[in-house]
Amino acid sequence: MNRVLTTILDIGEEMLLCGAEVSRVEESLKRMGTALGADRVDAFIITSSMVVTLHAEGRDPLTQTRRVVNVGTDIGRLHRLNDLARRVAANKLSCDEAEAELKEIRKEKRYPFVFEVLSYAFISGAFTLFFGGGAIEAACSFIIGGVLSLVVAATAKTGLNKIFARLICSFASITLAFVFLYIGAVDGVDNIIIGNIMTLIPGVGLTTALRDLFVGDSITGLLRTIEAALFALAIAGGYFLSAFIMRATPGGYSGGTADPILQIVTGFIGSVGFAVLYNIRGLRFIFASIGGLLSWSAFLGLGLLIPNEIARYFIVAALISLYAEIMARVLKTPTTTFIITSLIPLIPGSSLYYTMTNAFLGNGGDFIARGIMTLSLAGALAAGIIVIAGLAKIFKRAKK
Repeated sequence: MNRVLTTILDIGEEMLLCGAEVSRVEESLKRMGTALGADRVDAFIITSSMVVTLHAEGRDPLTQTRRVVNVGTDIGRLHRLNDLARRVAANKLSCDEAEAELKEIRKEKRYPFVFEVLSYAFISGAFTLFFGGGAIEAACSFIIGGVLSLVVAATAKTGLNKIFARLICSFASITLAFVFLYIGAVDGVDNIIIGNIMTLIPGVGLTTALRDLFVGDSITGLLRTIEAALFALAIAGGYFLSAFIMRATPGGYSGGTADPILQIVTGFIGSVGFAVLYNIRGLRFIFASIGGLLSWSAFLGLGLLIPNEIARYFIVAALISLYAEIMARVLKTPTTTFIITSLIPLIPGSSLYYTMTNAFLGNGGDFIARGIMTLSLAGALAAGIIVIAGLAKIFKRAKK
């Protein structure tokens, strides 16, 4: 039983480190534990800690606690871990076999670093066009995105606190945008900054946090909400610091609204970039990227029928969640694989940016309005995901 407990905790810890949902990890631990001989498994999981107890007839209960740090997003590895957990739960692997396979999974490499640099660059340039910027602005944003990837890598290597690292990355990218403004390369920085902070903002994290709160994982949801809020404050701190040092007066430079076809194409490019950063591979990479194209196409299409933006966010999130549920079953992978990349074009990056600019300029009313709108859009995304996830569980139970 000690060996069983250690094995399932090793697998569960790796799943958490890759960005798995807490509920998925708890369910996997219970299934693996009972398959390997335990009569009952009690698991209490939050994003930073795991407490698991095994009960077996004729033995005292066994408990282990794990501290989990450096949680990230690695969907490629999560897919393999999820498959490993399923096979252990189906009694197809022993502890020795599971540990051996886990060791191989840990050795798996991500995409080459140059791919990550290019992904940051293309994401930044694409979303600058997406939010209405011109070709010159997109080119500047492309360069800044590449530099930003190096700053992100450097802060990760030095082991800096994630919040402070986010502040440094925000400061670096925004300062470079002001440099392009001062040398006369561009007339405004709004769309350049928005394009670059799309790689930094905790939009997915906030949506996941709200989803955890809605489904009853209160502690995890609260922790993730606080983390997302601190990340947003760190980005705002980098913005304020840069604007103060550069003596800049941002705001009022918006390039307008991009052509819908251009938005669909650039939203797709952005989703492709994030699929690389999240280490999604194979057919999963293709369908995860296509999800970004589908989400914004659906959003624009619904705009012809439904003027309310929050309602459209909810409906599109529900449709994309349904798409994710179907693809997850077809390709035998977690729904997270498709949700986090498909919803990228809907992440309220511009709303967060203008919340920051209004705070910097002292426009209290606009700051509150933009802040409420940002939270409302994230809440609508989370609600749409939750509705479909709940219906999927009902369908699964009915099928059984």
